[in-house]
Amino acid sequence: MVRQLLSYKTLLKASFWLWLLLIVIVSSLPNVPTQEINLWDEPFRLDYLEHFGVFAILQGIFVLWKADENGFFHLRNHLIFVGGLILFAVIDELHQLWIPGRSYNSLDLMYNLIGSFAGIFVTKYGLKRVITSFKN
Repeated sequence: MVRQLLSYKTLLKASFWLWLLLIVIVSSLPNVPTQEINLWDEPFRLDYLEHFGVFAILQGIFVLWKADENGFFHLRNHLIFVGGLILFAVIDELHQLWIPGRSYNSLDLMYNLIGSFAGIFVTKYGLKRVITSFKN
């Protein structure tokens, strides 16, 4: 099953670029309201979880797209592209300075980056673990 998923490189590539485009579109929408909940009597913005999840999914799709037929993703081989995606997370947050009703938020950026790293490592090691469990 995992090998079948990895064989759909064209679909994964298209999914990656569509997801990236979706991030650009949504982050360019003006005046998007944010919802808060109270955690331990402190307000917590739910969009932080959205930032984390959106970038984790982006990097997860990237890992699946770039993994070899055995399910192994060699970060060293894709370091420049991963660096570009991290730079994209920074630029995505900075470009909101020019969007009406939006602003730069360093916590949004932090969640973008944490989500990116989580997406890489969870997908990379989860994929490796799934592949090895199917071999046994």
